[in-house]
Amino acid sequence: MAETIAKNEGKMTQKEKRIAAYFLARPEAILVESNSDIAQKLNVSPMTLTRFFRKLGFADSADARSQAVQNAYGPASYRADQRFETRHAQDQSENSAQDLNVTRASIDAAFAFRNSDLWEDVVGLIAKSDAVHATGFQTMHYLADGFCRRLSYLRDRVHIVDGIDGVYSGLLPTEGERAVLIIIDVFRYGAHGPVLAKLARERGIDVVIFADEFCDWATGITPYVLRYPAETQFFLAMPQGISTGLNLLLQDISSKLGDQAKQRVKKLAEAQDHFGLFLD
Repeated sequence: MAETIAKNEGKMTQKEKRIAAYFLARPEAILVESNSDIAQKLNVSPMTLTRFFRKLGFADSADARSQAVQNAYGPASYRADQRFETRHAQDQSENSAQDLNVTRASIDAAFAFRNSDLWEDVVGLIAKSDAVHATGFQTMHYLADGFCRRLSYLRDRVHIVDGIDGVYSGLLPTEGERAVLIIIDVFRYGAHGPVLAKLARERGIDVVIFADEFCDWATGITPYVLRYPAETQFFLAMPQGISTGLNLLLQDISSKLGDQAKQRVKKLAEAQDHFGLFLD
């Protein structure tokens, strides 16, 4: 299906691109998930899903599923049926094994990013910018807040952006100032994300986006987009790939800042001792 999607991507609507991104990330979904489940997960109508399959040249979703089964399993397609009929009857050990595999994939992706030119660019931006702002939408606010609190140990002028005032007034750089905005979000993405990213770019602010692999709205707004495997099988996931990526980012920013970060941490430690913040 990946080849067929690539040939037709230019003719797809925004919602169809969302569906395409999902199948590229989860090619087995065509075999194991119903139309209604996929449509609900992606927040599209079943009819939009049907139009997507027809645009790819299939009669309908059943036709697409049938051909996928043939491609994947050949004449012995019953093996797929047998496998997926028992999917929800797996015992705890089987579920744990699947969860472990997904967790490893997420963490592996985070470490793989660390070896890329994109990663080096992001580290340099956040280390050297005059000011750093961060925001997380929906349940991702805790990651943005935690990242800001930790980053403030390494450098000054780090701010969490919450949008409570409705206009994100904190994103008003002074003339000549170089600022960077970090946005963290996963599907279903906050409506303010693209709006805020575009506004920041218009104001000359660099934008870095941490998201899951389904994120299609960031392309064209900023080159600094880090996409991690979507951990969709977890209930209310606290994404381990993104969390690991943020931990690695702090580590590499610390190295980039070198003595500057060392001196700042030392002064903060002295302040902690002065105020007696810890028991020992």
